[in-house]
Amino acid sequence: MRLISRVIPVAVLVAALGSEAAIGQTPAGATAVLGTGTFTAFVENMDRSLAFFHDAFGMEVPALPATGERPYNRANPQLFTWFDIAGAKERHQSARVPGTRVTLEIMEIQDVPHQTIALRIQDPGNATLVLMVRDLDTTLARARQANATIATPGAKPVALADGTRSILIRDIDSRFIELRQPASVPATGDILDMRLLITVNDMDETKRAYHDALGFTIEGETAFAPDAPMRALTGLSAAQVRRSRAQAPGSMLWIEFVEFKGVDRKPLRMKIQDRGAARLQLRVQNVDAIVPAMKAGGWRVFSEGVPIPPNLKGALVADPNNFFLTPYAPCDGCAPGILPTPAPVR
Repeated sequence: MRLISRVIPVAVLVAALGSEAAIGQTPAGATAVLGTGTFTAFVENMDRSLAFFHDAFGMEVPALPATGERPYNRANPQLFTWFDIAGAKERHQSARVPGTRVTLEIMEIQDVPHQTIALRIQDPGNATLVLMVRDLDTTLARARQANATIATPGAKPVALADGTRSILIRDIDSRFIELRQPASVPATGDILDMRLLITVNDMDETKRAYHDALGFTIEGETAFAPDAPMRALTGLSAAQVRRSRAQAPGSMLWIEFVEFKGVDRKPLRMKIQDRGAARLQLRVQNVDAIVPAMKAGGWRVFSEGVPIPPNLKGALVADPNNFFLTPYAPCDGCAPGILPTPAPVR
């Protein structure tokens, strides 16, 4: 298991192990989506980021070896083709909250051109991790001790109309995290659940892309309006926002879409190895069928039909907001193991 987890992200393997049952329970259709996998944050230093999520939120992370640094994985040409990062070196590990489905993958890619993106909440393509918490004040204090910074003006939680309390912070990589305490919470557990908040360029285009090509459920649509809690949360005092949320077939993860108007905003342009980039895994019935449908729906394709051990085939695509997804599906013997690194040309 450990050897395979160095070939592909851990959650891909977990999902793949249950893929045959999932396929059998899903209506026929070559472009069917079966569910979502892990959310991945691309960072400068994996060890530093894992330490933050352990210290801030009590997430379980792989232990440090005696060297004090987790090793880089051996070269994996299939993964490098999938992510379009030929010549890279990489390492990835997961942070998870025991007893929940909250799992975050941290991935570091080196030795290829990259940039560090200055993230702003209003810029299309920004991906915010939303953590649902039992006690906001306690969680916030712990996050601050782990060197999180507060992005909400006044450093105070904002009260929403439904009784939820919320605050926006930046993690050790300056990525946004929203902490939310629902009005009613269970008596135990600190981190209860997670969602994703994606800032979009055009809500109508985004809804079409996720609904028409992928069959996501779209609900909770609103019109542009001044949103006092969002203004207080973000400090964007002139902003108007509209919202909707989406959920993939077979998934419990909600993806919230928010579009800002009346404020300066600039669509993000990233490569997957850039610090600040993010991706979501997508389990599908047939990669070769769904990628053309995504192209027709306005998605950008960076790679497709790539064999990935153990016997998976994947693609790297970006939605109209430049948020990355990696659809993948089982294949019949297409990638039983890691291919050897090609010998240098002399």
